[in-house]
Amino acid sequence: MAVKVGLVLGGGGARGYAHVGVLRSIEQRGIKVEAIAGCSMGGIIGALHAAGFKSAEIEEIFGGIDLLGLLDRSSMGGLIGGKGVTRHLEKHLPQTFEELRVPLAVTAVDVQRGRLVVLNKGKLLPALRATSALPGIFAAVKHVGRVMIDGSLLNNLPVDVIRVMTLAPVVAVDTSAPSDRRLVFEDERSLWEKVRTPLMRGKRPLIFEMLMKSIDIPQGPVTSMRLSLNPPEVLIRPPLDPDLKIEDYSRMDEAVKAGYEAAEQKLAAGERVLRETQ
Repeated sequence: MAVKVGLVLGGGGARGYAHVGVLRSIEQRGIKVEAIAGCSMGGIIGALHAAGFKSAEIEEIFGGIDLLGLLDRSSMGGLIGGKGVTRHLEKHLPQTFEELRVPLAVTAVDVQRGRLVVLNKGKLLPALRATSALPGIFAAVKHVGRVMIDGSLLNNLPVDVIRVMTLAPVVAVDTSAPSDRRLVFEDERSLWEKVRTPLMRGKRPLIFEMLMKSIDIPQGPVTSMRLSLNPPEVLIRPPLDPDLKIEDYSRMDEAVKAGYEAAEQKLAAGERVLRETQ
């Protein structure tokens, strides 16, 4: 009898590629995913898996992305709009949550009300844009009468959400950036170098570094508090490089490998618990 689990995939941008490695381990072990709750990149990868794609296919989908082709203008408070992301995802995903093979829920934040929103029905693509709309970077999304941004601000690892969706034991994967990652405040590059290659070779503009840290710092304690109230049966935290940033999409192989190895270790250790709680 196959082990059944509820799967929770957290946010983290390119760090979330580790979820693909976790899915590979789950597939090889014959574990059946009964429901998925995700946030940001975890919500997008969760949607692809819920639509029936295997880990190798998801890796291929992301490997074929033209990042420059995803960029477009925004008028909703972000540097980047969401039309390019929508164009790519709609090639692979159905239009609604109801058409997915596995139940899915994603978290977002209602900007006007300052409240957490759980999206699990109706139009799928706007919900995925909302859950991954990192404040200041990606445009906010108007959907179901709300203006929404990335759910990681209030619930980056929604174990509480999956508990409502299934009685199966829960496997949660946390790929968030460490809140104690040190910033470099000295930058000896010329002004031209900063303008020409602001995000190349790990050289973010300091204003962007500060923006990301302002999100990372509170995210840690909020996630810890939520996990203390709703601990998963198995918690996987892939040992990703602290300097692997949300925009480091060229490091997919590294993240996938870290996710797979961490999942192999954690699932082997937690297999008895997963079986006993079926």
